[in-house]
Amino acid sequence: MLERVKQTVREHKTALLVILCLLLVGIAYAVGRYSAPEQTAAEKPAVLTQKETQEARELKDRLDISTANANALEKRITAIQAGQRAPTTTYYVTAPTVERAATVVERQIRTDDVALPMAAREKSDRTVVTPIIKDKDGKDLPPDQQKVDVYKINLRKDHRIKAGATMIDGKALMTVGYEQGRFEALAHFDGSHYKGATVTYNIIEW
Repeated sequence: MLERVKQTVREHKTALLVILCLLLVGIAYAVGRYSAPEQTAAEKPAVLTQKETQEARELKDRLDISTANANALEKRITAIQAGQRAPTTTYYVTAPTVERAATVVERQIRTDDVALPMAAREKSDRTVVTPIIKDKDGKDLPPDQQKVDVYKINLRKDHRIKAGATMIDGKALMTVGYEQGRFEALAHFDGSHYKGATVTYNIIEW
């Protein structure tokens, strides 16, 4: 039995090394993904001003997200604040000012207050709480029209490790790959023998 295992390892050592490398990369990424700074950013809601939510650089720095995610988020939030998307849910809190209301909402989300609607309590990669004090033209809103927006944000994942199989002329090849943004690279193995690679680039995304 032990000899058979050794023989299998000798015959497929390259493939096993590739799989081991992928597992190590995956574990390292998982550990990094759930490290303290990022976990804190994900679990603690951020209170941002209306102006800060309209600047990609501020979003990137304050939320600890990639430039691509910050640019996409800035466009989405700007559209929401311009009234192009209706809120999922609406609820009311009592506070002397809209800024104070934002602080109350942030605390409720952080403590998972059961008084919150489920849409505000659901888990997400990031949560932003913003007091809305200006209209889409940048003019000050009257106090009775000011409100607090809560944005539940799920980020685009920019790095992916893939494993699978490829059929060429009826022969199965093991395939391992790495994807970052629009770029994807695949390596093909026949047992322990490297057979070639494929590189792709997405020219359109939506």
